[in-house]
Amino acid sequence: MADRLAGLAHECDGALARARARLAAALAEDEPGPLGQAADACQAVGADQLAAEAATAAAAAWRRAHASRRAAAVTHRAGAAPARCEGARTPLLATARAAEPLTAREHEIALLASAGNASKDIAGILALSARTVDNHLQRAYAKLGVTTRRELARTLRAVPAGESPHPPRRRT
Repeated sequence: MADRLAGLAHECDGALARARARLAAALAEDEPGPLGQAADACQAVGADQLAAEAATAAAAAWRRAHASRRAAAVTHRAGAAPARCEGARTPLLATARAAEPLTAREHEIALLASAGNASKDIAGILALSARTVDNHLQRAYAKLGVTTRRELARTLRAVPAGESPHPPRRRT
């Protein structure tokens, strides 16, 4: 099937057919790298639902490879794309695991850090110790699948203004 789609993609004009063929081949291969590349190709042509499906499959492949941080990053990415597809539901998206949401404090500290504030400055603003700030940041990094403040800022910027990448949990 993937071979047939690849052949058809060469006969068709436009990038969407090539992106779909790349996704079919990546799904057949079931390896996280090609699935992530397929998600990039789909997103580049504006096929958000296909990008979400590819990212969902990549996250599952990363989990099977015991790469939890990479799985978290791709899970976050997979969760952002369907939001642009107004309630799209597909069998592949139904298998997606929800990313663990940031707590309100993690989100607050992540926003301050992504704005360029040092941990010491954030600690002063929030009346916390710098170590507590760093602990919250490390948990936020793990949940979002990032490793640096630059990646954190990029991830938080990818979310529409006024929305959290993961809404904070309500305490009851």
